[in-house]
Amino acid sequence: MLAYLTSRPLPALIMVAALSACSSTATVMDAVSLSERLHVRYEINYATQVADDYKRLFEIELRDELVNVGLLAPDGAKKTNKVSINFLTFRLRDDGSRLIAGIFAGTDEIKSEVVVSNSDGEKIGQGVITTSNASAWGTNAYYLEEHARDISAFVNGGGDSSSVPFTTSPLID
Repeated sequence: MLAYLTSRPLPALIMVAALSACSSTATVMDAVSLSERLHVRYEINYATQVADDYKRLFEIELRDELVNVGLLAPDGAKKTNKVSINFLTFRLRDDGSRLIAGIFAGTDEIKSEVVVSNSDGEKIGQGVITTSNASAWGTNAYYLEEHARDISAFVNGGGDSSSVPFTTSPLID
């Protein structure tokens, strides 16, 4: 096998690229200032086709992430920020296709515009969050979870999910 790989580097290179291309990434811009961080209520608009199972899974993951960082508004909260999430692109490969064909099966991409408004309706944050993957690794559930985590990080004032100051304590109104 080693002799084959050394004598035919192009097929070996293509094989390696198919299995290990780009990993999942996320990009956010103009995150909400921590000084304007309040509990949030959110709405999700699907401007693109998204299967009902993926919608439910994403909504569960987003709710869990907002609870984890202490941002989900409790029932009866008076002063909250409003988060509008608009799905612009939703393209997830079948998990089996991703594993078998890797980058040759295309690229996964979830892109959402997120707009955060304060209780007076003034826009206090806006950005486009993109979670993408061209590799053969991961599952659709994982990418939906990553996208929810990145949106939560944006709303919480972080640049990406690794920079979020996670807390389980509630914020003071």
